[in-house]
Amino acid sequence: MRDKFILLFFSIVLSGCGGGGGGSSSSVVVKNPPAYYETTEYNSQYGLSNIKASEIYSDGYSGSGVTVAVIDTGVDLDHPDLIDNIASGGYDYVDDDADANPNGQGAFMSHGTHVAGIIAGVKNDIGMHGVAYSAKILALRAGDSAGSLFGAIESSIDQAISQGAKVINASFGSSGIGTSTKDKWLKAHNNDIVSVHAAGNDYLKSTAYDDNNPLYGARLPIESGYEALANTLIAVVATDSSNVIADYSNRCGDAMAWCMAAPGNSIYSTVDTTDATDANSDGYDVYSGTSMAAPHVSGAVAVLRSKWPSKTAAETVTILYDTATDLGNTGTDAIYGRGLLNLDNAVYAQGALTVQTASGGSHYLSDSGFSSSSMLGNALSQSIETAVYDKYKRDYYFNLNNAITTPESVSMLEELSFNDSNIEIDLGSGVRLLSEINKGSVQIQNSMNDYEISFAHKQNPASVFAFNATTDIVGLSQAYSLYGDSHLSKIQNSKAFNISSTGDLKASLGVVSGHTDVSNTHGVSGINTSILANPIKDLSLTVQISHLKEDETFLSSYFSGAYQTGVAKTKAINLIATSKINNHFSLITQLSKATTQVATLQDSVVSDFSNIESSGYSLSLLGNDVYSQDDQLFATFKQPLKVTSGNMILTTANGLNLDDSISFTDQVVNLSPTGIERALTIGYATEFAKDTDMVLLLNRRNNPNHDVSLKSENQMMIKISKKF
Repeated sequence: MRDKFILLFFSIVLSGCGGGGGGSSSSVVVKNPPAYYETTEYNSQYGLSNIKASEIYSDGYSGSGVTVAVIDTGVDLDHPDLIDNIASGGYDYVDDDADANPNGQGAFMSHGTHVAGIIAGVKNDIGMHGVAYSAKILALRAGDSAGSLFGAIESSIDQAISQGAKVINASFGSSGIGTSTKDKWLKAHNNDIVSVHAAGNDYLKSTAYDDNNPLYGARLPIESGYEALANTLIAVVATDSSNVIADYSNRCGDAMAWCMAAPGNSIYSTVDTTDATDANSDGYDVYSGTSMAAPHVSGAVAVLRSKWPSKTAAETVTILYDTATDLGNTGTDAIYGRGLLNLDNAVYAQGALTVQTASGGSHYLSDSGFSSSSMLGNALSQSIETAVYDKYKRDYYFNLNNAITTPESVSMLEELSFNDSNIEIDLGSGVRLLSEINKGSVQIQNSMNDYEISFAHKQNPASVFAFNATTDIVGLSQAYSLYGDSHLSKIQNSKAFNISSTGDLKASLGVVSGHTDVSNTHGVSGINTSILANPIKDLSLTVQISHLKEDETFLSSYFSGAYQTGVAKTKAINLIATSKINNHFSLITQLSKATTQVATLQDSVVSDFSNIESSGYSLSLLGNDVYSQDDQLFATFKQPLKVTSGNMILTTANGLNLDDSISFTDQVVNLSPTGIERALTIGYATEFAKDTDMVLLLNRRNNPNHDVSLKSENQMMIKISKKF
């Protein structure tokens, strides 16, 4: 049926009839996909689909905690699809009693009940459900089938304010309203209430007023002194199932700046169970009108204000306008105003997401993350969630696991392509040149009296400072060195200067600078002192003590954007013992330990560190000339460097307070990975034939990169290299 306006000058009349559906939204965790909510109950009312309600129900919000005042002809308070969502405090200002049921009315007795169902019909697998099916309806009877009284409307607005309503639905209108009623709507605005008004149903059917424009109060912000209402008052025109303006609906007209469209034609919703006009006598019917369009918007407001209770009425209205689906002429137009209500888009994050810091800083989420070194392993993968914010400062939740970049495992394919290009040239006068051509590395050593001075570029500084001890296997890269990695060996593209003494007890002092990444972005520098002693026959001991400073990283891990860290200082010791077993075999053991202190930055989520302890070790057996001259048989057992203890504190945003300020909480992150990598390598290298080298390699890694979630790696390689 179509409700027609009863044209009583300065008298409020009903704007139409209609029905609705339900919706909700949440932050981050998707409980069920949208299709889960597209039930028979949902599909009974196409308006829910047209405003994309199921897309937001999967988030878990549906208007809970929000009261919507329905100023109308009364509401069937005992209706099975409404009874659980009726708020206390309703009132009948027509009969002046606390019973807001529409008893004893005529043709329009179900108007308010139909509107209430569209807003907050219960989701209970019967009939239909509302847009905000967990919201509460404050039923305020201000009229009957003959129209409404201004005094009753004014009292209803006061009651809505006193009962804490966040939304008022006004599915009525007239050609004009008095000053006292205007002032009541302004009072609602000043109390942070969104008022939603039907535009009217008399397009080109009346000469009493210009129906290219909405009725009053939908048009009220055009009045002098009431312009502020444009920020919190929404005029609503009706569309059909194809999202085309209904032929009866007034247009947005001169209210286009505060007007939008919503489904209003042939809407299925609740009606009074005693209504004689209910054709099926089942408590449901199909109505049409802008009265049915307005409650779709009221329900959407309830969903938004439930999800983000700190947002003001004006902010909520702006979000609905900005996220509406454009209809008609591009942009805001005189027919559809701001466009069609799009609840999914209204709840979806808008603009670039940002990470907020307790100091008031803001960083783009896209620029913020964790590039973790293997020493941290999977320590950062702790499913820590943080609030991030869209351009309206609405909170959404982001799992920090999605911001972590971890190192890749060593590939055997890369090892196959490795070409041993080490050369050593005696330049005379005590000067030697050492180079690895493929890496572009070079080291110049100059022996003078009892000292040796070295300058190295792109050489492993751990080797440079260890008196150039040879630990590599011919034909293999440093990934399969007989030593485990040390803190010095983590330095990339290094420049090192070292001066050492000669003799039975050797000592050296050196400095190094370089980067913690191959792209030469993050600097590191340090100083090292080493001692080499031979306490007994066939045993050598090397002690390296290093002080390293990383400018923007710690232990080669880089945190960017909102998580950036300050200077990190590491005190490390590296112990190497080489014992000759016999003429063919030697045993090499190595242990590295360090303590790292990391400074924090004021404008960072990372707010504190404890001391970080790290260690690694290796045990290698090397055989030379075992089966043939110059062959090498070796076995190595390693635990690469890993953090053994240490905590990081993240002061993360965790939502919005009711005053719209951001709340923060401290989350402690244990930097010690749960997995421990242990690698066993067995290999054999020999000259297979003239100018032909062969390397056989067997390798097993448990918990690669100290990540317990990664599968163990079993690798075998046979590489034959021919020199031409």
